[in-house]
Amino acid sequence: MRRGWTCVVVVACTCAAGTSARAQTLYSNGPIVTNPTGGTGTIAGLPISNADGFNVPGSTFLFSTTGVGATIPAGVSLADDFVVPAGGWDLDAVTLYAFQTSQTTATVTTVRINLWDATPYSANSPAPIPDPLPMPRLSTPLELPAGPGEFVCHRQSPTSTSTVRPVYAYTVSLNALPNGGRLAPGRYWLEWSFQGALTPSQNVFVPLVSPRTAVTGHNARLYNSIDGSSTGPRSWFEGREGFVAGQADGRAYELPFVLMGTPLCVADTDDGTGSGTPDGGVTIDDLLYYLDLFEAGAPAADVDDGTSTGTPDGGVTIDDLLYYLLRFGAGC
Repeated sequence: MRRGWTCVVVVACTCAAGTSARAQTLYSNGPIVTNPTGGTGTIAGLPISNADGFNVPGSTFLFSTTGVGATIPAGVSLADDFVVPAGGWDLDAVTLYAFQTSQTTATVTTVRINLWDATPYSANSPAPIPDPLPMPRLSTPLELPAGPGEFVCHRQSPTSTSTVRPVYAYTVSLNALPNGGRLAPGRYWLEWSFQGALTPSQNVFVPLVSPRTAVTGHNARLYNSIDGSSTGPRSWFEGREGFVAGQADGRAYELPFVLMGTPLCVADTDDGTGSGTPDGGVTIDDLLYYLDLFEAGAPAADVDDGTSTGTPDGGVTIDDLLYYLLRFGAGC
């Protein structure tokens, strides 16, 4: 999956809080603000996020998803993927977005985080199930204090502009991830959930990326009850809004998050093991490993857009090879 690598202005502003001075925005999984001044009534002039509406086949009802559940006490969580380019990243923090119904202040107190090297599945996921079954990097996920939270927007239906439903951004450290948050090039899945106020409802929701056309490759996953009941067994499956068994397949969606940290040396791609693990030096092993990535058209080989600025563009072309050779020759 490929998306824009530029964080929208309102998101970038909220990302800065609570991160180290050296951190920079590495990746945004998509926007949520659809109108920065679109609020009316008691929220006049405030930013809003309109959900994308659509019609379920055979119905004239305009369906939309305000948010999807990610609540620690309910045993449910979310996951979405991102690609680390050649050189790797040193992750410092992530900004996540959440709201609770009937709450008008930042009520989330705890954020739970895990990281996967492959698409999350469980033994009871819909078939086909990978063998061996993927496992998260942490047997016990991180549980981190959420911090104060920062207002981002009010989440709306497709047509409303006055609903008071504030979404807050919560930025938490990722330094406790394995290897201090240093990631080799490749695709990863971030899993997260929240603990918030227990009354009037414990449920915490995450808005979808909106507008959905801002990104491609929609494939967010849920760890939830696949039969729709609150007591059903939890399993990993692809999230689909508007899914009606036997009637409509619904549509996949994306979830917003922003990763902050520091890019590692682009030319340092491997330690000689062929595993894509940087080792702090630039040798022939790195060049050989990158050439394999380039020949395969792997996402991690996307290191430049032709501007020689090291900006990925969603494709693997001769520009990437030339930029890598430039950095290899420079020693980083």
